[in-house]
Amino acid sequence: MPKTSRKNGRQRQNAEIRKPEIVKSFYQTILERGFEGASIAKVAARINIHPSLILHYFGNKENLTLELVDYVIEEYDRLLRSVELEGLSPEARLERLLEIIWSREYYEKIHIAGSFSLLAVSFRRPRIQEKIEGLYNAFRRFLAKEIQKAADAGIIEQQDTVRTAARIITLIEGARHFRHLFVEKNECEQYNQDMKAATRMMMQMQ
Repeated sequence: MPKTSRKNGRQRQNAEIRKPEIVKSFYQTILERGFEGASIAKVAARINIHPSLILHYFGNKENLTLELVDYVIEEYDRLLRSVELEGLSPEARLERLLEIIWSREYYEKIHIAGSFSLLAVSFRRPRIQEKIEGLYNAFRRFLAKEIQKAADAGIIEQQDTVRTAARIITLIEGARHFRHLFVEKNECEQYNQDMKAATRMMMQMQ
């Protein structure tokens, strides 16, 4: 193998290893210092690399932020794909879905401070806003598909599944923020049960 090919292969391998590490460092730095305080230099210092390496891989902070949104998408996608739904009865499938979206694991998958930071910066960065919209659209399609399966099985009434999915996401996001501010740790389980009951009402469960 020519030296140039071997060198390019090593560079690609290094990028595959270092880029996720850099994105996670960026996320942790945002949690500690906020988005504006998460400079390229601070992200680099956190994992003991030179800032130029981050610029080499990502070009600028906006591209790094786009990669972070992709990381968030992958984390939630991994969680939802891990839910064992196949082989369950339609009713059990729907209950399992409600269980996961109102679980502690879902709530803590991405820290709320990170969510707030990304949402705030999206108002000023159209490319980031587009990525976040893509995340919510994918989640809405996923929920709408599951709602339709439940409706076809007679578990819930036939309805506009996309609108119902949008209402459920609104409940999830609002509950996430409200829980952070007002719900004590010893009340979280009951709060989640209340939110599951509210979701059932939204879906007009029989």
